[in-house]
Amino acid sequence: ATVMFKIPLVRELFLNMSYIDASRKIASASLKEGRSLFVCTGGEEESMYTEMGKDIVVLKNRKGFIRLALSYGADLVPVFGAGITDFYRTYGFMSKQRMWLQKNFGVALPIFHGRWFTPLPYRVPMNILIGEPIKVPKPAEIGAKPDPKLVDEYHAKYMEALKLLHSKHVKDRVLEIR
Repeated sequence: ATVMFKIPLVRELFLNMSYIDASRKIASASLKEGRSLFVCTGGEEESMYTEMGKDIVVLKNRKGFIRLALSYGADLVPVFGAGITDFYRTYGFMSKQRMWLQKNFGVALPIFHGRWFTPLPYRVPMNILIGEPIKVPKPAEIGAKPDPKLVDEYHAKYMEALKLLHSKHVKDRVLEIR
């Protein structure tokens, strides 16, 4: 998140780990330089929906990463972390107010705990699933705004690839795409 890059020392730590700001401007510049990006499509909103035993992905209305990929001809690779939602126990206390804060100010305040009621995550299995790349057409002009129909088409392909990846490799968990 952009705010994290404004905090001294945190910014330097993130930059040393090759993290970049989540803004479209920075992502576009990175793609223009030929770099690959890993985008957490659900962002902070997804952290508000964790539920043990269920894999929840915020993706239905997230198309910015698809537009970005199509603008620069960057292939889409479906990646999914099955079991991540079991790292912490979360609570729904004041969830409507917390969701309002998240939607209006981009501040996620999940109420959670791990082992021994600390921030240490529970020791649970997690599998990172990486699907086959979805080839995207090269744009006539790098950085040009893609056709909305093309964005919808590739968004549907990405969601289908994610569902297929989950159903093929994860048998004991439910996938919910919001």
